[in-house]
Amino acid sequence: MRGESCNSGIVTLWNSPPYPQAIQIPAMNPFFSHSVRLIFCVLFAFLPATLHAQNQAAAPSQTPPQAPAPGGGPPKYTDQQMQEMISKLQDRIQKATDAVIGRIQKEEIAVRLKYSYFRKAERLDPNTYGSKEDVTAWRTSLEQFKESETGLDKLYADADPDLGNALVQQRINQSIADQIKNELLRSFPWSVIKKKSALMRDFIAEHDELLTFYDTNWGTWKPGSDAGTATFADAKLAATFQDLKDKINATGEQIDEQYKIMVQ
Repeated sequence: MRGESCNSGIVTLWNSPPYPQAIQIPAMNPFFSHSVRLIFCVLFAFLPATLHAQNQAAAPSQTPPQAPAPGGGPPKYTDQQMQEMISKLQDRIQKATDAVIGRIQKEEIAVRLKYSYFRKAERLDPNTYGSKEDVTAWRTSLEQFKESETGLDKLYADADPDLGNALVQQRINQSIADQIKNELLRSFPWSVIKKKSALMRDFIAEHDELLTFYDTNWGTWKPGSDAGTATFADAKLAATFQDLKDKINATGEQIDEQYKIMVQ
């Protein structure tokens, strides 16, 4: 079973085992919220020409009558006509961006949910695994995590053509669609997105190493004196295990930092 709910900017999701409990994570819409407002500031700086261009893409029955402008310039519109056309253009832009950015946001949430489970301290304590079957189950979950991250990377890579197509499908004039698309793409924090993606791939690879370590050396550890720790009779295994934990924690801290930047 899987579900999600939104409340005050927080998204709560839950999945079937081995994801045993609900987790609250921030809604991943930090760098998109101002984009549409920014776009309208740019487009409507030359409002009459913009609306005239968009008007050519509308069906004749939806085109309000306008008075011809002296000198053959863009036609003049009444205030009511301007408001109606602005409203229609806003709605079309919103539908197009919701379709594309909505998919990205949904996948961002899915990736962060999976990441949050592997970020738990329990994943670095071999005593929390009851059998090799548990290790296998978490390896399956790790593969699903990897697939989600790969899917998110593809959505970002395809954002340019996807946004362009979505805007044109909403019958937005091509020149206006190009301006909107370019403004939206410029609003993406690409350096953060790329760094987080690279770190996430490292995090997944490091967890794969850890699960392989658990499987290969099953039964060589016992609970330590402190809660959440494990001890090994073999010093080499103990050193290898500690190195894996340190790498995972270091990468996780860097990913956490990237998420903080994204929600600022």
